Amino acid sequence: MKKLYALLFLAVSATLPLFSQSESDHHPKWVDYTGTHEVDVSVGFPTAYLMYGYMGMLNGLAGLANILEDALTDDGSGVKPAAAVERFGKMKMIPNLRAEYGYNFLSWLNVGAAVNYSDYRMPMRYEDTKLYAYTEKFHMTSVTVKVRFYWLNRKWVRMYSAVGAGVGIVHTNAFSYDSAGQGDFVTKAVFMPDLCLIGLTVGRKLYGRIEYGSMYGGLTAGIGYRF
Repeated sequence: MKKLYALLFLAVSATLPLFSQSESDHHPKWVDYTGTHEVDVSVGFPTAYLMYGYMGMLNGLAGLANILEDALTDDGSGVKPAAAVERFGKMKMIPNLRAEYGYNFLSWLNVGAAVNYSDYRMPMRYEDTKLYAYTEKFHMTSVTVKVRFYWLNRKWVRMYSAVGAGVGIVHTNAFSYDSAGQGDFVTKAVFMPDLCLIGLTVGRKLYGRIEYGSMYGGLTAGIGYRF
């Protein structure tokens, strides 16, 4: 992870000289949006489901360790093991919803913040009786500070890349079961990086936006207003 951040830092640092040119060095059609604000909302693939998969992998590794520990130790407490549960039925997901604000400090530099929310829900049943047990839920909210680097500025079209970081709050009953086989809710704070490989806005004041390679939703689309 440290290597990834180091490479990202070097990549951004290498591009700064290109952005810091004087206006006379830019393309004749370059438009300066310095001093303007941008607010927008967008929708993307559910980040909560992606995070669930990642946490599930970690939980699986921890489960292997627990199985080994149970095989080697026996405290004789007589505590009833958690009832085994499994997924069934349809999964319901809320796509990643994002609200974002940014201020154009320079013609190529925008600094702002974004709030993201997504969740997913899956019914669970007991493996032995096949009866409904509970609904597994995974809610994820994050707040990140973002820096956009606009490398194309035209009257109607702008293109950019972005990096950022912040904190995410996960509230879930996944991977946590009591002796009755019910999911216990836990809340965790996690570090959340933010990255967009390429973004495109089309429009002047009112604009549409598409991002590819976003850590929040992969391919996202939305609408915004510049003033």
